[in-house]
Amino acid sequence: MRCLVILLVLVLLPLTTQAEGELTFCYEDKDSYPWVMTNHTGLNLELLALVAAANQLQIRYVAVPWKRCLAGLARGRYDGAFASSFKAERLSMGRYPTDSDGRLDESKRLHTSVYALYRRRGTAVGWNGKEFRQLTGAIGSLSGFSISDFLRSHGATVDESSRDPLALLRMLKEQRVDAVALQRLRADFVLQSHPALALDIERAELPLEEKAYYLMLSNAFCQAEPEKAQRLWAEIERQRESSAYQARITAFLARP
Repeated sequence: MRCLVILLVLVLLPLTTQAEGELTFCYEDKDSYPWVMTNHTGLNLELLALVAAANQLQIRYVAVPWKRCLAGLARGRYDGAFASSFKAERLSMGRYPTDSDGRLDESKRLHTSVYALYRRRGTAVGWNGKEFRQLTGAIGSLSGFSISDFLRSHGATVDESSRDPLALLRMLKEQRVDAVALQRLRADFVLQSHPALALDIERAELPLEEKAYYLMLSNAFCQAEPEKAQRLWAEIERQRESSAYQARITAFLARP
């Protein structure tokens, strides 16, 4: 009988080692300057640290490929995923912050990022604000990223074979794609870190699209803790505009 009781206790133990009251957030396991880096720094992490402190929360962070992050959110493996731009098909995976009318609430964003088009120097591939010009091949985009929808909606063929921005820029240099679409700060950081590559690549003048990025929360978490979910999103807005976070932005961007 004693053995049976022990066996039942073991079976009923949670399959995760997550501590009581601890939240688990996932993010992409690639450098995304300046928002989150593989060395566990970044402005998203700075902002969420302020949010966690204000709400007396413990947050455990897990770096995984972006598609796996969203899939884990959908299964309830993670309480949150960041930073996610809005895509209607992601509504089945988790929830974005919304206003009192149920509309996406951009004021609760983590940050905004501008997407830009990168091309080989000397080529005429471009974007005039409405359509692509001199585009005969594909545009490279990171696998699973929402900018691919924008590119296709404007008639471009999209190559999503890579999830690494450095690899994508090398594909451009090697003429495997005509151009690439990347978040401007992220791509510029990669090119600054690889000056030999930057000699062959330039950024088109006009931006492609500006997008807001959010902390998505899992359906399971929002159903179990609806008030806590709302407090999290509200605190993101408050802390994002705070003097403490603005000082952290200045300090982070000033680093070599």
